[in-house]
Amino acid sequence: MRFRPTLSAAVLGATLLGVSPFLMAADDSHPPPPANPEYQQWTHFKPGTYVTLERKILEHHENEVGVVEAMAHPPGGAVMRISTKLVSLDKDKAVLEETRTDLDEGSETEMPPDKVTLYANDEISHSDDSLMEKPSKPQSVKLTEGDEDVVVMGNKIKTHWVQTSVKTGNETSTSKDWLSDDVPGGLVKEEVKKTVGGKMLAESISKVIDYKSGS
Repeated sequence: MRFRPTLSAAVLGATLLGVSPFLMAADDSHPPPPANPEYQQWTHFKPGTYVTLERKILEHHENEVGVVEAMAHPPGGAVMRISTKLVSLDKDKAVLEETRTDLDEGSETEMPPDKVTLYANDEISHSDDSLMEKPSKPQSVKLTEGDEDVVVMGNKIKTHWVQTSVKTGNETSTSKDWLSDDVPGGLVKEEVKKTVGGKMLAESISKVIDYKSGS
């Protein structure tokens, strides 16, 4: 599971279908490089801006295929914080520094920071390789969207949410993202669920708990 969500579900849904949303309307035989939505999200802010999300992950090992009930482990949970800071920004790229902290009962483990470069016109950064491949099995993709206020740090933020549900065989993956240009990186909240044969296999909830604009 990726630690940093990077795309709106609308872009992700088109990618799952094997269609580039940036090239569908292009008639030129040599179209310009597609705009990187990750880079665009950060252009609203100045260097020094940071955002911290808290993510809770629950894995239902007892529902994994092939796991004997007597040997199944109890549901395992994990909590982490992902902090992203905008180090530099120009017309060509944005450089981010990301730090992940794993939270255990009574302790915190901070991982070494990681530098990520988002180019203004390039392939979508950190996109799952598997999402870029043509699906090997028939899929059904359902996309819904709407508007909703989300409370962050005691303040109401107007968001646009996009929910994508992808079904492959007996597996269904559902992702709902609440998005706003007022929050660094664009993501305010995210809920992801994966079921197999109607049984929950894994779920996660991510939400912004802190952010500040650079000056």
